[in-house]
Amino acid sequence: MIDTRAPIFTAKPPDYVRGATLRSLRAVLGLVSLCLVLAFVTACSRDPAPATQPTTQAAVVAVPPAPKPTGKLPESASCVTAECHARFKNDRQIHGPVATGSCMSCHQPDRGNHTYPLARDGNATCNFCHAVTGTKKVQHASVHQQHDGKGGCTTCHDPHSAQTKFLLVSLSTESLCAKCHTLPLKKHAHEPFAAGQCTVCHESHQSDNRKLLRSGEGADHCFGCHGDRKKLLATSPHVHKATAGKCDMCHGAHTTDHPRQLVKSVSDTCMGSCHADMKKQIATAPRVHGALDESAGSCASCHDAHYSQHAKVLKKREDQLCMTCHDKPQKAPDGRTIAAMTNVLKSKNLHGPVKSGDCGECHQPHASTQRHLLKAEFPETFYASFDEKIYALCFRCHDSAVVKNEKSVQTNFRDGERNLHFVHVNRSERGRTCKTCHDMHGSDLPNHMAEKVPFEGSKWAMPMNYEVNASGGTCTPGCHEEKSYQRKKVDLPAPAKRGGS
Repeated sequence: MIDTRAPIFTAKPPDYVRGATLRSLRAVLGLVSLCLVLAFVTACSRDPAPATQPTTQAAVVAVPPAPKPTGKLPESASCVTAECHARFKNDRQIHGPVATGSCMSCHQPDRGNHTYPLARDGNATCNFCHAVTGTKKVQHASVHQQHDGKGGCTTCHDPHSAQTKFLLVSLSTESLCAKCHTLPLKKHAHEPFAAGQCTVCHESHQSDNRKLLRSGEGADHCFGCHGDRKKLLATSPHVHKATAGKCDMCHGAHTTDHPRQLVKSVSDTCMGSCHADMKKQIATAPRVHGALDESAGSCASCHDAHYSQHAKVLKKREDQLCMTCHDKPQKAPDGRTIAAMTNVLKSKNLHGPVKSGDCGECHQPHASTQRHLLKAEFPETFYASFDEKIYALCFRCHDSAVVKNEKSVQTNFRDGERNLHFVHVNRSERGRTCKTCHDMHGSDLPNHMAEKVPFEGSKWAMPMNYEVNASGGTCTPGCHEEKSYQRKKVDLPAPAKRGGS
């Protein structure tokens, strides 16, 4: 088969052939220039953010038909003149062969009727210089030319010239990608997506990763920008198990209706599939922690979504975390006011769990069937008929024998062996509950005895007047006269007899 691009002549060729030969020589020189242009172009792989984003997709302007010559063209005739294909030289970005006038780098000589077929079929013309596909696992669909000749490189690139870098047929990467990939803009958007910089995350032509991702898949891809997260996930003592999977389990890559680009609300993200048991507890409990309200931040009010220095991925040490809200009065869902804990924590004598910063020893952090989000039953009233079950919260730590045995040495609140806890609490009627004498969090008195208590829930703050000594103590509350107790009995001298011996 004769190669029409390099014909052999045995006689002096006519002028139009000599012109074609000169144009072929220009093509060779054009290829050299093209290689230099390609070396510069391939050094930049990302499209920088434009100063302003176009509000509408730019239309691709077709090259106006060049007027066909009516006569023989001189050998020096160029394809790009003021009359022919003038737009090519006026654009900001010009394809290397066009810039050097080497049209024969891509086109064959005139086949008649002023037509210049491509030197190679379809993408092969581009791939002769630009070997950008076929070497990786995933390829962009648009780089493959269809059987009908549609698609291929010219889906995205103008073969001659353009106003944009990389000879894009649109005025920006954003508008180019949007020709095929239409995503509605929602309330919250990933910064590269909002800026129209698709190539920050995606390769344009091919990749070894799904969705043409640039730097690995899953978390490895996200760490390309969020490298600080990678280090903290590796060094933090407590890491959320979900981070071992893929970031897109919780986050949308482009745009979502929820803060932090979550694919669902915070509570639905956390409890939709992973913490379903917690979702059930919250849905069925009559009392739910106010921090779980979506407007307050829900799970993220207390937990870090990724890692923490504290157990249960808490944002702070438990007591410090609770005090971010309870350092001031809070309105409970039932309308009552929860007093601030600030002054209580300054007390000299704190209840053990409070002293150790373990609020969760007594309180449920999420939801509970008990008042005050307590973990177990505890009497709310000043008086109560004794029933071991209603003190279930206290007996999680304290031995129930303290109030069940009439005589005991297990408690310091005794007169000799007479158990004064039993005397106060273990009654069928009007038994004193723990809160009658004690402040459950702490006080300035020993044994976190309350200085004052609301008598039977009234507005009268009954003073306790409690004093302690080495072997016991005294108290003079409003409910009885002064009484004292001694753990060790003191033998008093017998009174002297009156009159005679």
